[in-house]
Amino acid sequence: TDVAGENITVGSHVFNGFVQQIVGEEMGQIVGYGYRRDDGSINPANKGQIVFGANGLPLRTSTLIPFGSALPKWVGGFNNAFNYKGVVASFLIDFKLGGKVLSGTNFNAYRHGLLKETLPGREGGVLDANGNDPGAVIGEGVNAASEKNTAVAKAEDYYSVVRGAQIVEPVIYNAGYWKLRQITIGYDFSKFLGASSPVKGVRLSFVANNVLMLKKWVPNIDPESFGYTSDNVVGLESPSVPTTRSLGFNLNVKF
Repeated sequence: TDVAGENITVGSHVFNGFVQQIVGEEMGQIVGYGYRRDDGSINPANKGQIVFGANGLPLRTSTLIPFGSALPKWVGGFNNAFNYKGVVASFLIDFKLGGKVLSGTNFNAYRHGLLKETLPGREGGVLDANGNDPGAVIGEGVNAASEKNTAVAKAEDYYSVVRGAQIVEPVIYNAGYWKLRQITIGYDFSKFLGASSPVKGVRLSFVANNVLMLKKWVPNIDPESFGYTSDNVVGLESPSVPTTRSLGFNLNVKF
């Protein structure tokens, strides 16, 4: 429970996030530190911009903030089946929409400079305070005085700050997806069986599961590939074995 006694933490993440039940909010709120943003008290035009320190690194919020519920608002699917002259085919499309996810995979990739979002500043051309060119970044935002940020940060430090300052905001994503979950194509051989045959029906089908991701909003991972599966840590993704596609045959014999 937090210091106010109103929010209950039900799960924590190795990458600095939590799931809390917060009074007045939807269940399963993902919370963590975000970027500190200008409050507009000095210059209203800068309200909402990220605040940077004298070292050029983004500052974090003073308290944990909620980023939204990890629970989906919509869950469903569509199933269609066809039968034509003994050929049987069906497909299933399902979806989950509206939840949030904290991606540990992208958190690690961000702080190690493996995401395309970490390319700015890596090509060099910006000198640091010592006149060196290690690859540096001038973050877009303001300083503590609500003036345009001009402080230069080494690229490695700039992107790894998410770990050092425990900032999870850049790796909070929409966890929704649309999937082609299953395809089945088969043939019914029953019409070839004699009237005296003890076998009354035979159907052979090709079955593919987890066929195709039609749409998702979180990069680099399958929204279902959670290292944590407990309801207490729903929405906290940790690097895990990728999901797989399965192909096989199904033989159905009726006596």
